[in-house]
Amino acid sequence: MKFEMWSIWHILYILSSLIIFTIIYFAIRNHSDKVKIIVGFVLGVLSVAILIIRNIDIFIRNGMDLEVIPLQVCHIGSLVAGFALIFKKKWLLLTSFCFNLVPAFLAMVFADSLANYDTLWAIRPQTYVWGHILIVVCALYGILVLRPKFNKYDLIKALVFVFIMCVAASYAIHYLENYLTGVLIIFIYLIIMVPHLSFCMMFYHHLFMVGLRSIGFMLLLYLPFLLLFL
Repeated sequence: MKFEMWSIWHILYILSSLIIFTIIYFAIRNHSDKVKIIVGFVLGVLSVAILIIRNIDIFIRNGMDLEVIPLQVCHIGSLVAGFALIFKKKWLLLTSFCFNLVPAFLAMVFADSLANYDTLWAIRPQTYVWGHILIVVCALYGILVLRPKFNKYDLIKALVFVFIMCVAASYAIHYLENYLTGVLIIFIYLIIMVPHLSFCMMFYHHLFMVGLRSIGFMLLLYLPFLLLFL
């Protein structure tokens, strides 16, 4: 089966994360907090496991290349969403909901890369499909099912984490591409690397353009939602 953009299967894929979350939500909404935490833990483990399976498959097929290292926003999103539910850290739940939810959903809407595979029934496309579904489900689950009580310190921790994560990943991508595949992978769709800058200029580019733009992206899109939970 080959994936086709805007086919009925693509539309179902776009809606699948919302459908799955809705089913889970209504299935456990009257259960105890212990059950909700256990279900969240299972979802978190699945999110991390999907990424591990994907990277092992790439390593076996291609050896060590840049795709094996989780630097792209949705790959980091799988880890953030997973660890948020596994360890129940409020600032990670906030990061997952505010920073990883929309990029993951957009990757489902604009899933052009799935069309490049000869079949969907292989490890790489399947981990793409389920990885993005789980990021969205985990992000929604952490907020709408667990309903943690956030405070300003959780928001500050989330913002600091996003800043450090984006700057570190941006630096890593810029330098690792020269040693691994030589192929540039954009960390997030709003951030484009600028090549051939001096070390000093590259430092300012990563720190201010990448880091601050990431925080701005988070605040601009989600501040109204954050205020509901703070």
